[in-house]
Amino acid sequence: MPELSGFYFVAGRERFSSRPLVLLHGSGRSEADLVPLADEIAPQRPYMALRGGVGWEDGFAFFRRNPDRSLDYDDLREQTALLCRLIGAAIEQRILRQPPILLGFSNGAIMAASILRTQPGLASGAILLRPLSPAPEEAFPSMRNLPVLITAGEDDERRQPDDAVLVKTQFENCHADVSSYLLPTGHGLHESEAGLIRDWLIQKGL
Repeated sequence: MPELSGFYFVAGRERFSSRPLVLLHGSGRSEADLVPLADEIAPQRPYMALRGGVGWEDGFAFFRRNPDRSLDYDDLREQTALLCRLIGAAIEQRILRQPPILLGFSNGAIMAASILRTQPGLASGAILLRPLSPAPEEAFPSMRNLPVLITAGEDDERRQPDDAVLVKTQFENCHADVSSYLLPTGHGLHESEAGLIRDWLIQKGL
């Protein structure tokens, strides 16, 4: 498995020229976790599936939580800086041939939002599945017309009803092109979610 800037990743479908996905898994999972979703939504799109740099439960995460499960914002900032350097290096070395679309679930969605908040120019768009805000009290930098898709579960046992609303508002306030959906599911993916993502990618010309 290749390693870049200290992170392990799996690259797939490099022969295709469409805009690549960067896959950011949830807590306790691995770089393989979102590959089936990528296969379903975009079978002719390159991807770079990253493994989180923090050991967590039986797998990995992209940043730590505190003992009460609140976000460790200090660690999130540190890990975000590392991932921004990784994505920048991957673009420079042509592992990613153009700025990617970030596709993150849960812990990975928070990280994707944090990458955008830190260096929005690294990405062409983002798909945030079950996100929380990486900086609830802070304004995001300008991301004018950057496509961002947010999905939340109406019965999500790990989220509060206003969590996705806050993320949506923060991106709208920095002029991103935000699409947001509340789906009849819990924290896991809904059966319609892959089709929704696929349609959104087509609609936004990504």
